[in-house]
Amino acid sequence: DCFTRVKMVFKDLICVFIIKFLMWITIILYEGVVSMFTKYKKLIAAALIVAFIAASAFFPPLKNAEAKLLNLLRLNKMQVIAITPEDMTQIQNQFYNAGIKNINLKDYGEIIKDGSQEGRQISPDELDKIESELGYKIKLPADENFEIKHAYISKIEGLEFILKVDKINELIKTFGGTHFFPTELDRKPIIINFGRAIDMDLQRKGSEKDTVALNIVKTPEIVVPEGVDVDKVIDALVNLPFLPENIKRQIAGVTDWKETLPIPIGTSDNTEIKEITIRGNKGILIVEKSGPYFVALGWSENGVMYNLTLWPNPAGDKQDFVAKEEAINTLIQIANSMR
Repeated sequence: DCFTRVKMVFKDLICVFIIKFLMWITIILYEGVVSMFTKYKKLIAAALIVAFIAASAFFPPLKNAEAKLLNLLRLNKMQVIAITPEDMTQIQNQFYNAGIKNINLKDYGEIIKDGSQEGRQISPDELDKIESELGYKIKLPADENFEIKHAYISKIEGLEFILKVDKINELIKTFGGTHFFPTELDRKPIIINFGRAIDMDLQRKGSEKDTVALNIVKTPEIVVPEGVDVDKVIDALVNLPFLPENIKRQIAGVTDWKETLPIPIGTSDNTEIKEITIRGNKGILIVEKSGPYFVALGWSENGVMYNLTLWPNPAGDKQDFVAKEEAINTLIQIANSMR
């Protein structure tokens, strides 16, 4: 479950992008309040990223300030937003008590895919020449204890959001909310580009005990319309009436929305989340507290997002499990070796 959640967060965002701010509203409504939490709980953390990416898009542009119609933003930092089981239960209960158990997403907007997803297997020997195809510079692991066994490069589809802000605001009113999203957003295109990504499988030399996956993708590029009241957007997001105070405080704590990609991650009694530093860059470390120890490490560096994951060989017995500290140190060592 933990592996699936993290892979969705760092690798398969495309699969769970629904509709911008609407994700905050429909997170527990996709197929009904009860069924959402039983059938889709693995997707919640990844899906929430959409709302934060969209919120970040409405701050003044970092580049292309001369554009009259569009702004271009790149999110180069990450910050954890912890979502507890109690938070999710509180949201669920609020919708249940309001009598809202189903919702038609088409009433609130639409999402359009741009292009098609495609990819190909590449030889590890080709990696030193892959930057021209990726379109951006990357760092590769140089840990002498590991070797790259497989590599795959893929193009991720772009997305365009068209929102029906009036409908979203009506839903906020249903919960007694008084902070609304500006009408300037209504039915305006918001475009998110991902570009190409590369996945690699790393194997410890002379052993099948440690298997590490590495995913690399350029930070999202967002194109949004100008003329939006920034204060109203963030005010509406922070004051969504059904969000628990724990989540609101963390959203309000994001100080640099122009460059920061908040990463909402669902926590559990068996999951430990820490913020660490990789060569001066803020990273996110996720560890299962009991064995077998799944460990994930993600960070953003020079406009590129990296994700390392390690999990034990499912065919192994408990005596073959990698110790927690060993698993953590392995990923940190690989991350720090990247050149």
